[in-house]
Amino acid sequence: MARNRIIYGSQSVWVNGEIMYRVQTLGSTTTFTNEDVFELGHLDIVDVVDDVPAVAITLNTNDYGDVKTMAVLAQLAPAKLDMDASAIDSNANLAVVSGSTLAETGTFLHGVSLADFAVTCGNLSGVTMWAPVQSECDLGTLSDNIDQTMFMDEVFVNSIEFGYTTGANATENYGAETDVKRWLLNSGRFVNYETAAYGVFSGGSFTAASGVTVATLTAGTLGFLRLDPNGAPAVSWKDASANSGKGEVTNIEVVAGVAAAASTFVYDESIDTMYNPTDIAVFFPASGDTLELIYAADGYALATSNKYFELMDTLDRPDILGAVRQGQVEVYIVSDSDTSYANAWRLTSATITADLTREALAELGHLGPYDRPLTVPVPITVTIDTTAGDLEHWSRFADRYSEFTADTMVDIDLADLSASEDLKLVVKVYAQTDEEAGGTGANRVLDVGSPLIGQNHFTDATEGTYTAAGETELALKTIVVEHLKITDEAYTLDLGTNATQTFGFRSTNDLYVVKGDLSIVNITDGNKIRRND
Repeated sequence: MARNRIIYGSQSVWVNGEIMYRVQTLGSTTTFTNEDVFELGHLDIVDVVDDVPAVAITLNTNDYGDVKTMAVLAQLAPAKLDMDASAIDSNANLAVVSGSTLAETGTFLHGVSLADFAVTCGNLSGVTMWAPVQSECDLGTLSDNIDQTMFMDEVFVNSIEFGYTTGANATENYGAETDVKRWLLNSGRFVNYETAAYGVFSGGSFTAASGVTVATLTAGTLGFLRLDPNGAPAVSWKDASANSGKGEVTNIEVVAGVAAAASTFVYDESIDTMYNPTDIAVFFPASGDTLELIYAADGYALATSNKYFELMDTLDRPDILGAVRQGQVEVYIVSDSDTSYANAWRLTSATITADLTREALAELGHLGPYDRPLTVPVPITVTIDTTAGDLEHWSRFADRYSEFTADTMVDIDLADLSASEDLKLVVKVYAQTDEEAGGTGANRVLDVGSPLIGQNHFTDATEGTYTAAGETELALKTIVVEHLKITDEAYTLDLGTNATQTFGFRSTNDLYVVKGDLSIVNITDGNKIRRND
């Protein structure tokens, strides 16, 4: 039966085995690059030469106060992706360091930095993304009855944008690029994700794709969807001990067969068995290593990790929120001399954009690029729009706010604005509006009967639990952009509208998104946030 349409309730989005929540837009636009070849003495086209197709991906989401989307796209290690325990050196992705000595101050943080998108040590080259389409007959249910699945591999994030605007939902949008896109249907319409720990694959074989049939693709190859360097179906070996414990990932070929062989995994479909390479010792398997298997099949094999959709239900994720608006977002401009936050008033929007430019590395012998490393430094732009009133924003951005509040400021000019180089933008996202919380900043408390009671919270990555109304409400997440330098300023007054002030800033590399609340002492007073070793 032909399918009539696909609507939002029929398609979910998965990345590396993790469901993406609050997705508003999934777009994948393919550009086919080719060249018509002519020759002297001949009017007709001699040939059409194809180059690598380019797929531009957009993943637009509502900001719902969590860092999971960014963490998954940055491919954090599983222990750092969980973010469900008190922060310690071993599972925290970020750390606070001293600005003078760059020594750790002892505060470790759960979160993501732009540097994580540049790391290839221990990571695959790009994420694996798939989007199953549910049967039209099952619309409105969570049934795993799938018609087809869009599959994209080696997806590299090339842009990030956080947008906070009055009168609209806060957004968290991503752009990405790849050259691998296919649709899977019929016997291959179910994309499965499995992992095997060292204790499972350290022997001669282990069970894989139990109860389902792995598809044979049009090319005649097994339907394992990761590829080795030669383009053959593969599984991903994560060597946890490589690179001084930072890990390393290698894609190793999988072939069909009934017995183990050297230098390759062998899958026996008839008994759902994956045979390890007979020379597996050359890969130095050890405790902590894992295998990742992503394959197309005629069904979902593991109900715990493979399904069409899964509702968010956890004490560590803000499952009560679908989106946040202006009453749940606070924006601060701080400097190292600040001793407390002062909310930036009359802001109408704040937009943070990072341009993660990728360089497609090509080589003779392969049509597609073998990697798309991030070009550094990564430029960051921050745009702040305000309703013009007094000169409070000028004084903040010039780091002369104390003079403004004391009424001792006589003048302020462009030189003051350009002189400041240690400003930091801080965005805090909350579950309650300011009216529910009874105020902003330190005055926020849990409302009577708040659904947050019983939920977990984080302060400087230390986990706690809300127990009663009246407790101080803590931010769900904190965004910090360091080393802001002003780039432009505009004042506009039109007939019939309010005067506006717009400020533009730039920075490089130093964008950090932290789970939970973050004390000001860990942002100012010479401290910095950096990626944890």
